[in-house]
Amino acid sequence: MVAIGIDVGGTSVRAGVVDASGGLLDTARTATPRSEAALEEAVAGVVAELRARHDVDVVGLAVAGFVGHDRRTVIFAPHLPWRDADVADRIARRVALPVTLEHDANAATFAEYRFGAARGCRVGAFVALGTGIGAGLLLNGELFRGAHGVAPELGHLCLVPGGRTCPCGKAGCWERYCSGTALAATAVELLATRPGRSTVLAREAASNPDAVTGRRVAAAPVTAIRWHGWRWPIWPAGSARG
Repeated sequence: MVAIGIDVGGTSVRAGVVDASGGLLDTARTATPRSEAALEEAVAGVVAELRARHDVDVVGLAVAGFVGHDRRTVIFAPHLPWRDADVADRIARRVALPVTLEHDANAATFAEYRFGAARGCRVGAFVALGTGIGAGLLLNGELFRGAHGVAPELGHLCLVPGGRTCPCGKAGCWERYCSGTALAATAVELLATRPGRSTVLAREAASNPDAVTGRRVAAAPVTAIRWHGWRWPIWPAGSARG
């Protein structure tokens, strides 16, 4: 059996063709749209692109959001437009293939259990850093889903009471300080404390803070800035420490 696995994240939709042994045969990628219809079209588009090159049997959707017990519905997704949406059935109708839906961090946790670093382990934790922070928990060889099927969601633990607001509706969540978007927010805050800096990133942050992304910060020239007594170095991508 050959499957297409799709990671639907807040920034990009990434798809891969995977064989029964976990081998990656091909990939496709597109940006994540902001509306439900456009997002579902994007998912169907990467499936069509890969099916043109491979004979595929099933599709697996890994979504950054709260997935219902039946694993057919996205209840809520902080970085995606779906709300109480029957996503698995919608995509299945579009692509004419069986579709399985799973929380993205749970899917990654189980993949590591079957084919990767957690193979043979009975207990383990997985933390995914991206647009936000996802987490999966493996107990006795089974994914822990909690009472409502959406556990553990470690990225939305409140670590800074009264801190940065989060798309989930709370404030001070872990992912607001340690994710890709958090990296950009921290850089903008730190650069605002050093007015007059003439670096390209500083000028971008001053003119259009929303254009500063985690990827852009990681690729910025070497610099070091202080925040709450800590010295934060930023190295360019591809450097020895980047």
